[in-house]
Amino acid sequence: MKKIKILVMSLIVALFVPSSVFANTVPQYGSGDWDSLGSDEFTNQSKIFLSGGGDFKICLSSNSQSGFYQLYEEDPYNRDDAVYSNGIRGLYFKTAGSNDFDSNGCHVFKNISHYVDGDQAEFYLAKYSGGNSIVTAWD
Repeated sequence: MKKIKILVMSLIVALFVPSSVFANTVPQYGSGDWDSLGSDEFTNQSKIFLSGGGDFKICLSSNSQSGFYQLYEEDPYNRDDAVYSNGIRGLYFKTAGSNDFDSNGCHVFKNISHYVDGDQAEFYLAKYSGGNSIVTAWD
């Protein structure tokens, strides 16, 4: 009888103690990490990416159309807000590493929590030069 009690107690303890094998199967997102919000191929306006605020990063693929890009916060009841980055309203993309983008074709919009209305902000990227572009968003 004592062996059965020990066996049952061992099984109960094993069920309540997390295993490192199971812990590694769940992605760990945290403050300071970039979480991918997905990608979109678009001509005029990208799909909407949901953000919790803080910093928001966009990356354009190397074969994206060069030209003027603007990030907007979508507002269903008012005019959409243009998102400013370091006092600049829009970004010019010619190639990765051009003035507004780093060598990977990325630009980070910093401290944009004031665009959050409710639980999150709804961002989309617009461009004014035609042709296809591919954007990946990170929060």
